[in-house]
Amino acid sequence: MNSLFRTRLSTHLTEMLKYLRLVFNDYFVLALMFMVGGLGYYYSGILNDLRQGTWWAPLLMIIVFTASLQLGRLATLIEDPDYVFWLPKEAEMYRYFRAGFRYSLIIAIVVQVIAWFISIPFMDRTIHVQAGFLLATLILLKITWLLSDFIRKFKVTSVLGNRMALRLGLPLIALLVSFYTNAIFGTVISAICLLGLAWYSRKLARNVAVNWQTTIADENSRMHTIYSFFNLFTDVKSMNGSVKRRRYLDWLVNRIQLKSENTYLYLYAHGIIRDTEMSGLFVRLTVIGLALLLFVSGTWLPVILAVLFIYLIGFQLVPFYYHFDNNAFVHIYPIDQKNQLRSFQIVIRNMLVVTAGLFVIAVAVANFNNWLTIISVIIAEVVELVGFIYWYVPSRLRRAATKR
Repeated sequence: MNSLFRTRLSTHLTEMLKYLRLVFNDYFVLALMFMVGGLGYYYSGILNDLRQGTWWAPLLMIIVFTASLQLGRLATLIEDPDYVFWLPKEAEMYRYFRAGFRYSLIIAIVVQVIAWFISIPFMDRTIHVQAGFLLATLILLKITWLLSDFIRKFKVTSVLGNRMALRLGLPLIALLVSFYTNAIFGTVISAICLLGLAWYSRKLARNVAVNWQTTIADENSRMHTIYSFFNLFTDVKSMNGSVKRRRYLDWLVNRIQLKSENTYLYLYAHGIIRDTEMSGLFVRLTVIGLALLLFVSGTWLPVILAVLFIYLIGFQLVPFYYHFDNNAFVHIYPIDQKNQLRSFQIVIRNMLVVTAGLFVIAVAVANFNNWLTIISVIIAEVVELVGFIYWYVPSRLRRAATKR
C-alpha cells in the first residue's frame, strides 16, 4: 500500500507543479515581490508602535495560531472509484492512510513553523512567552489535529473521530494556557492529548472498517479547496461551473438594446452574471481586495495592492472571451464578428470600473487624511484600466489566436 500511495503522490505532485507554473508566472511573481516587501515594511512600522503588556496581543496570537492550525488537512488522494476497486484491500488501508499522514505532516509542520516565525517579532514586542515551547505546542496540536482526521477515516463512534473537538477546542485551551499561564503547561497538555490519541489510533489497525463515504468526501473537499485557489489564476478542468438565474441583476442586462451589433454584449453580460464560477471568482477577489485595503494604510502599499487585484481580476476574466465559441448559433446567425472584441471590452470595463471604485472608497476610508495615496490610487487605476482593456486584452487575444 505504501508503493500505491507513492504512485498516487507522484501523479498528484506532477499535477500540482503544472498548475503552480501557471500561477507563479513572471507577472505574478513580480507583483508578489512588491506585495511581500510592502507588507513587510508595513509590519515593521506597526511593531515600532507596540509596547510590552498590550492587552489584546495574546488574544490576537490565539486567533492567528488557531487559524494557522486549520491549514492543511490529511491528504489521502482517494478517488471516487476507489470505493469499488479497493474494497478487497480494506484491511490494508491503515498502512495507506499512515503513508498519507506522514506526507501531510511534513507540509503541516512547515506551515506552523512559518506562522510561528512571522509572529516572533510581534510577540517579542508585546508578550512575555517562551517561543520554543510555543512552537512545540503548535506542532503537537497540528499532529493531534491530523490524527483526529486520520481516525475520521474509519467507522468509529468516539468523540475522537469528531474533528471539531480537536480542531478548535483543544487548540484554544492549549493556547490560552500558553499565553496566560506558562507555555510549558500548554506543551504538556498538547503532548498528553497527542499520546492518548496516538494510542487510540493504533487500535484502528485491528478489524475496523473504513468509512469510505467520509474519506472520499473529505478528499474531494480538500482538492476542491486547492483547485479553487488555482482557479483564481488559471482555468482548472476539474472545476465544473454551473448556471444560476439571478433575477435581482436583470436591471443591468435589460439596459442593453436588442439589436444585431449588441449580440455579443448581451451574451457576455448574461453569461458572466449567470456563470457561478466566473461571477463567484469576480466577487471573491473583489471582497479579498476590499478586506486588505480597508486594513492597510501607508503611501504606496495601498496603490500597489489595488493595482495588483484589478490586474488579477481582469486576467481571470479574459478567457471568458471564448466562452461562446462552441455555440453554433453565433456562427450561423448573420452576426458581425468585429463587434465581439468591442462587446467584451465593454463588459469587463464596466466590471473593473465597479471594482476600482470600491477600491478607491476602501483606500479613502483607511487613509482618509492622506490625499497623496487617494489621488495616486485613482490615477494608477485609470492608467491601468485604459492600458489593460485597450492594449493588453487585444494583444493577448491576438497572441492566443495564433495558437488556436
